[in-house]
Amino acid sequence: MNTEKPADKTTAPRRRAQGLGREVILETCLKLAGGTEPDALSFRKIGRDLGADPTALYRHFADKDELLLALADRVIARGMEGYDPSPRWDDSLRDLMLRTRASFLRYPQVATLAALRVTRQEGELKFIEAMLAALDRAGFEHREAVLVYRACGDFMLAWTGFSAGLVLLGEKSAQDDDAWVRSYAEVSAQQYPLAVASVQMMAEVMDEENHRFALDLLLGGIAARLER
Repeated sequence: MNTEKPADKTTAPRRRAQGLGREVILETCLKLAGGTEPDALSFRKIGRDLGADPTALYRHFADKDELLLALADRVIARGMEGYDPSPRWDDSLRDLMLRTRASFLRYPQVATLAALRVTRQEGELKFIEAMLAALDRAGFEHREAVLVYRACGDFMLAWTGFSAGLVLLGEKSAQDDDAWVRSYAEVSAQQYPLAVASVQMMAEVMDEENHRFALDLLLGGIAARLER
């Protein structure tokens, strides 16, 4: 006969909760944020993965907003790892924007919830300093450098949030493109000849290709300002 005492399921989470800290919580959240499960960053699901009562999170973060900002800053900081400024200012800007975007897209749940926020923390500060340093090397005056930084930062974050949304949509995104093409087949080609003739090609443009093309346009416009 098995005489082992059954595990006390009510005390196990409490034991694990005693070992919780900000680092453990953030790393667990990033693992959850790398998937596509809806509402993956709810305190209930985070607590489940930590093996702790969700209320234990409030010992380390005042609310979910504080947690999301810490996650967003951690994602930016990871994107900055290994960054080495290029002698060319435009290559530096491109590298900074692409690496930060790529880092956010590894955690699409964070990107959709917090990519458009201001974290006011170390990762964000390093990104801003590196961007402004590249623009200073380019020769922009301070005020214009600030305007260019805002344009680049907003472009990267907004497009990243959009792309993360597509990642979370999964197959639905491709289904939307198919529906787009099918619906245009019913539109009058005589009345809208260019739209009807172009819809298949527009639907075939992948998000990453579209982003790179738009980034080239943005950086080309910035370079043109230096030549005025």
